[in-house]
Amino acid sequence: MRYQLLNGMQAFRDDRPVHLGERQQRLLLALLLLAEGKPVTIEQAIDKIWGEKPISSARHVLSQYASDLRSRLGRTPKGKLVLPTHTTGYLVLAERDQVDAHRFHDLVGEARALLRQDDARAVELLRDGLRQWGGDGLRPGEPLSGLPGPGAANARTRLLEEHRAAVVECMKAELRLGRHIQVVPEIQDLVETWPLDEEATWLLMLALHRVGRSSDALAACDELRRRLRDELGSDPGVRIRDLRQRILQQDPGLEPPADSTVIDSSGANMRSAAEIGKDAARLVAEAVTGGGTAHPEEQAGVSWAEASWGRHSVQLVEMMRVRFAGDTAATSALAQVEADPVDSAALATLERVLVAHLGRDRAFLEGVERLVRRLSRAKDGSPSIVADTIKNASVYHAPVHFSGDFTIS
Repeated sequence: MRYQLLNGMQAFRDDRPVHLGERQQRLLLALLLLAEGKPVTIEQAIDKIWGEKPISSARHVLSQYASDLRSRLGRTPKGKLVLPTHTTGYLVLAERDQVDAHRFHDLVGEARALLRQDDARAVELLRDGLRQWGGDGLRPGEPLSGLPGPGAANARTRLLEEHRAAVVECMKAELRLGRHIQVVPEIQDLVETWPLDEEATWLLMLALHRVGRSSDALAACDELRRRLRDELGSDPGVRIRDLRQRILQQDPGLEPPADSTVIDSSGANMRSAAEIGKDAARLVAEAVTGGGTAHPEEQAGVSWAEASWGRHSVQLVEMMRVRFAGDTAATSALAQVEADPVDSAALATLERVLVAHLGRDRAFLEGVERLVRRLSRAKDGSPSIVADTIKNASVYHAPVHFSGDFTIS
């Protein structure tokens, strides 16, 4: 048996829906499932189903509901009644993984224990938990939809608050991981869903700023202020106002943290996405300044180191172009550096959007790191033997003699 509470109220046996009776009868089952295996007394059930003014025959009707559910739900795999008789009230025998709400709570609880220690794993668990709501889980349906009574209303409110908290925690962890470009559309959806929610707008402002869209971040703040004044007669809180001021000041403390890492060829050092992004952006600017992004086969009379520098410069820029496809801000940042490599503001913007992309994609991170290392060696004039160097060289089928120090990668 499988129970769905987060998006409606249904039960399934072997993936086939089980008819659960009228609305108040289904509400009784929902209340028992949310009690997590603990008995619900008759008085509690009556209060949650009918509120302060129950019908005179409430006890009798409640007993009928329980009897009918008992016959519909049948027995557990171990042969016990799913809804057994109980001296003080009612309870349902169900494993936690049979109930979507319990799966959601368990996954979120596991994720919270990992936040700031292993954000990548925490995000996976949070998103798994949110998917219990259906789809990607970011836009929830209505828990216990269609069920009447104060018990359903209270449970609905509590579940939606728990959902919102999980979404916010997920987005915060995504931002700590440097996945700003990835989550901007998701956070924009959240702001549309919760237009007066200051925390959602705060997340959107930070994400937009980190992908080079500071003006849009400030516009989001202005829109929140307008809505709050029009609908509540209030202004944004201190946290929003502080973030707005820091964006205006281009506070470096708002830059992406260096959470994503990669191991170099020796396996000894850990390199952060921020370090790799800074080096890669600088090398692109240096390559443009020296004409290094022209294809090396088009240049005559260049040294081995110059040819290696040119080839890897082309590869680095092309890798960025492919990665940035569809990201207007990132593509524009790269184009600005290529047009004016000494423009420090353009270089800083390229570094910021590049770090955001590096934090989202491990393969891209490692590919850029390899090219940065090769470019650094070529710049120093230290020969580096790599598979594509030998394969594409004119001496591929001739004897090759090496002397001096070199690195094989």
